Amino acid sequence: MEDKKKKKDEGSILPDEMILFILLLLPIKSLMRFRCVNKTWLQLLTNDSHFAQLYLNQLIKNNNLSLLALRKQEQTLVLHDETTLATIYSAVELRSSLVSSAIPLEVPFRSTTTNSNSNSSYYVYGICNGLVLVGLPKEKKKLFIWNPFTNDYIHIPYPPIPYHGFDSELCSDKGTNYLGFGFINNRYKVIRFCDCYSLPPYVGSNKHVSVYTLGVDSTWRNLEEIVYDDILTDCIPPLVNGALHWNASTDSNSDSETILSFDLKDEVFYEIPYPEYAGLNDQEIMYFNRIGELGGLLCMLGAAHSRENVEIWVMQQYGVANSWIKTFTIGRPEVRVSFTSCLRPVGVTQNREILLNDTGTGELILYNLETSSVINLRRQFGHHFYNAYTYTPCFISPRAITGGRHIM
Repeated sequence: MEDKKKKKDEGSILPDEMILFILLLLPIKSLMRFRCVNKTWLQLLTNDSHFAQLYLNQLIKNNNLSLLALRKQEQTLVLHDETTLATIYSAVELRSSLVSSAIPLEVPFRSTTTNSNSNSSYYVYGICNGLVLVGLPKEKKKLFIWNPFTNDYIHIPYPPIPYHGFDSELCSDKGTNYLGFGFINNRYKVIRFCDCYSLPPYVGSNKHVSVYTLGVDSTWRNLEEIVYDDILTDCIPPLVNGALHWNASTDSNSDSETILSFDLKDEVFYEIPYPEYAGLNDQEIMYFNRIGELGGLLCMLGAAHSRENVEIWVMQQYGVANSWIKTFTIGRPEVRVSFTSCLRPVGVTQNREILLNDTGTGELILYNLETSSVINLRRQFGHHFYNAYTYTPCFISPRAITGGRHIM
């Protein structure tokens, strides 16, 4: 009798491979609750880097579009990203045109200079594989790598102020700091470049560059300086083909506009040209706006001065100038109006709906390519969102990346 009962019990236990397969199909919110089952499951769903990577790969394969959206505080609506206080507000799952309610995220670290009764404010410098690079604006010396779903985080050292001597150049901590966050060859890297100005009359366009590799570097490493008149850093740089990207210009001339690319593996900069447009007459001018990432490819928005359409161009073969293809055309006047502000592509849903974010007005626009209909998600959320980014919730632990060390 006991043998029959034992065989029955053994037969009711699923193989480990089957359990793993089932877990990979479940939403992350359900899996978070499973951490209370026993110590084995707690370990699997908290510190198992292999499972974390499998789950991340499954989410990317399924192309479930989620957002991490930032809402600016009412009293600090300014456009420049370095002086804008933004509240980390929501992770929103988009499935077709059904939009769930925005979910405020609890941030485990606080600014000691922020009133406890008010919303804390942060700079979000980068998002990669479900991890977020966050800085505290009122305490510039603190940076965090944070997993919003597991609430696990680490401190990383803030890059020091470059000093070149009194007779050469200087970089000020009050100058613009640009940070990017990316992943290549199982390494997470943070890049910082800041403006360096010659002593009087304080003009110049050199950018001091430094890099920090999580789990490897104990301090920031300096790279060769680059010379650019302007680099647009009001948005998180898209990560495509192992490189981070920014709109940039070598001088004040509009003909000098280019895409600045930083290769995370070799730690070098490259330039990628804008698309060449031959469909206009001599009186028309084609403008290109913010860059982004769609389906793993580099993309950017374009519009002719005299036309109402907004075009989305995609680079089909990375780094090849003539591989830019006009992939989508949006013929809605409200979208064209946003283009003159700071319109940027965010992502594409499984139902071929393009999500656009106007970082100037805080509009979130969902455009259906088949019906040419537009849904203003800001009205459904009830808030202006000045920065919205695709986000992949995951179990990757920042502590595991650095070997469990809490770096200060």
